[in-house]
Amino acid sequence: MTPYILVFGGSRRPQNNTDKALALALDELGKGDFEINRVHLGDLDLPLPGQPSESKDPDMLKSLVTGAAGILIATPEYHGSISSTLKLAIDNLGYPSTFEGKTIAILGVAMGPSADNALAHLRHILTHVGGEVLPGQASVGSVHKVFDEDGRCIDGEAEAAIRGVPARLLEHLKNAS
Repeated sequence: MTPYILVFGGSRRPQNNTDKALALALDELGKGDFEINRVHLGDLDLPLPGQPSESKDPDMLKSLVTGAAGILIATPEYHGSISSTLKLAIDNLGYPSTFEGKTIAILGVAMGPSADNALAHLRHILTHVGGEVLPGQASVGSVHKVFDEDGRCIDGEAEAAIRGVPARLLEHLKNAS
């Protein structure tokens, strides 16, 4: 089986800005020697912590994380933190978390000046559950001005920052093997 990189974003809204940034990241990941496995968290039936569920989605997500050579997570900044969708996915990975020991790259987008708060919270959560979050991240503020209505990036600096995250993940995974 070819090693894969698991990719997901923390927004469920159609036409969301997180997915626009992820499109650039996915393009960059395509330059590596890994398969890409993209999960849309909004398509999963993930229960609230402590709630019973008949869904097989939490086990499927755990399996995908466990099998991944590396992980790329993109988060929107919602009210100064990560989205509830992303937090729910992390909570469904159990404790000890299946993120434990996994190499993770992160990027964030915000309508405001930066996604720094969301990224700090995400890095803290992922580190707390044992993930190995790579240094370097992309924080894209005023994201609604960075992409045009067709989802194309119109800001070279933002594009370079976004592409730098998956490029560093690929380089790290290449050097680790």
